[in-house]
Amino acid sequence: MVKNRPIIGITPWFDYNENKMYINNVYCEAIILSGGLPVLLPIVEDDGLLSEMIEEFDGFLLSGGPDLDAAHWGEWNYKYNGEISPYRDKMELFIAKKAVAKDKPIFGICRGIQVLNVAIGGTLYQDIYSQNTDKELIKHSQTAPKWYPTHKVKLEEGSIVKRAHGAEIIAVNSFHHQAIREPAPEFIVTGRSEDGIIEAIEHRNCKFAVGVQWHPEHMWNKDSSFLNLFKSFVKSCL
Repeated sequence: MVKNRPIIGITPWFDYNENKMYINNVYCEAIILSGGLPVLLPIVEDDGLLSEMIEEFDGFLLSGGPDLDAAHWGEWNYKYNGEISPYRDKMELFIAKKAVAKDKPIFGICRGIQVLNVAIGGTLYQDIYSQNTDKELIKHSQTAPKWYPTHKVKLEEGSIVKRAHGAEIIAVNSFHHQAIREPAPEFIVTGRSEDGIIEAIEHRNCKFAVGVQWHPEHMWNKDSSFLNLFKSFVKSCL
């Protein structure tokens, strides 16, 4: 912790062709405005170094990104699975498992909610449209501006996400085709979209292990209520 600001490690995107890691600055801005100090984590494969990072940081933010390798929940990768990032899969699954085990606050966004779930024993739809043929789904990968909400989510009473937003129904943005299929036993579902797709999960026992399928980092500048979940996260890291 630095002068009462908890240090938050943010997992980066990684460009394999350019050997570069990067992050959208809106994640960092949200953490700063919420009272934290954001630090972009290095891409690390060594378990020893990853364990050291778990000890040194006050909390972790799992950012959005590409699809997970289906091998991590015991499936083949079907034709509709997308881009995979092996470095991120290894690093983020390790961080998620250790953070939950040590009750270190962790916040997963989009890909991040999926990482949290798989790390603790849950499964995913590799593609919600191909694997939900018994019903018609709403559009979950919008072509509207990133800050614009395109569907609604119902939040469960007593959940962290509902307390943060102060509302049972919220309108969110959406940029995904994978989603949680079977929640890990340690997580409860605290938000669903109109078509039943899981949009939020929370750990049963950890003080803050929360995942959301939408992208609040792109929405808080237009709607300040979307900063509240970042504030709850950073506060839990104190």
